[in-house]
Amino acid sequence: MRSVIRSSVISLMWVAILFTMVLSIGAQDLQTATPDLLATAPRGTVVGKVTNGTAASPAPSNISVTLLITRENKTVQSLETVTGADGSYQFNDVPIVTGYAYVTAALYRDRIFNSPFLIGDAANTTLTLPISIYELTEDPSVLSISSSEAQVSAQGSTLEVRQVIHFNNSSDRLYTTSTDLGDGRFGSVLISLPPGAQVVSLDNQTRYIESPADFSVLDTSPILPGNVHVVIIAYIIPYDSNAALIEQPINYPFNGKAQLLVAPTTLIVKSDQLPPIDEQTIGDKQYKNYEAALQLKAGDVIRYEVSGAAANSSAPSATVSEGSSNAVLAILTGLIVLGIVATVIAMVLRGRQNQAPRPEQVIDALSRQIALLDQKHVAGELPHDLWHQQRRPLQARLDELQGTPPN
Repeated sequence: MRSVIRSSVISLMWVAILFTMVLSIGAQDLQTATPDLLATAPRGTVVGKVTNGTAASPAPSNISVTLLITRENKTVQSLETVTGADGSYQFNDVPIVTGYAYVTAALYRDRIFNSPFLIGDAANTTLTLPISIYELTEDPSVLSISSSEAQVSAQGSTLEVRQVIHFNNSSDRLYTTSTDLGDGRFGSVLISLPPGAQVVSLDNQTRYIESPADFSVLDTSPILPGNVHVVIIAYIIPYDSNAALIEQPINYPFNGKAQLLVAPTTLIVKSDQLPPIDEQTIGDKQYKNYEAALQLKAGDVIRYEVSGAAANSSAPSATVSEGSSNAVLAILTGLIVLGIVATVIAMVLRGRQNQAPRPEQVIDALSRQIALLDQKHVAGELPHDLWHQQRRPLQARLDELQGTPPN
């Protein structure tokens, strides 16, 4: 679990944000943030080496390396140096303050690579912070999904889905794309959501770019080789206690466990892919558990149907609650413990990626959802007003994809 937390929390994006903070505030101001502690702290050295983790790709010399010293989410000092011919670097006369966090980072091929974070201890005045850099690839064939855990709660007139997806990079290169989205961000993996889904929460709002028209979210955090890359997302889907067909397109090969936790337990789930297993208690809430080991190709879907009475509740929350899965809680705990939470002005960006689901796939899924709504309406199972409310956005998107003029 530690590797999962580290790969999702200590990411290239966090260091990029810290770099932005350094540039915007200024090194002189940072150094005066805690003058007494910095001035009286024992001096030490921070050493490390930049190595290239891609086969037959030596690390170039003279790479700029930045040392950031942070406290309570704020950078209090930054130092600069360059690597030698063998990739090694050293910072001298560094204040070592107990409880402060230390990290080094290098810019290579327009991507930022960082060392692990270390917590300072005045009794240890030598810190070793190695940095691994990688060559780049945008070949999606190196990616796969190793697991997906979705927690589905029916509340009022909506289904709220909180999902944790784990991606793997099988290559020895950093997976990213050449799609420059500004602010030092480049496109990464694309997460497609079921048609009709509306995103209400992401684990880091500035990391993702939403495309509501395509029911998709684009990640901008690159995927390191050998690490588990975690995406946490919450979305809602209209629900009226009658059968709701949920189809989530999979954009990369899926080889691992898919899990569906459903509450309240009065809900009924039908799925050819996810058989019922047992019931689980998470926090103070009881869930039905559906899971299976799946092998899916890129372009396949995870499909299930939900029906049954929803819990009486107010509108779904926009954050991950205490009842979230253990994976979600572990990652969020890691965020809190490490204290690497950035506050950055959100940018409204639009972007598409080559791996986006084909229009005909979205058209097919939308058509099935509309047909199911119509079937329930004709059978008298869906009141006219609710049928019209749920059908309208789906039909509008279908008309747009098919090039049909609006009425």
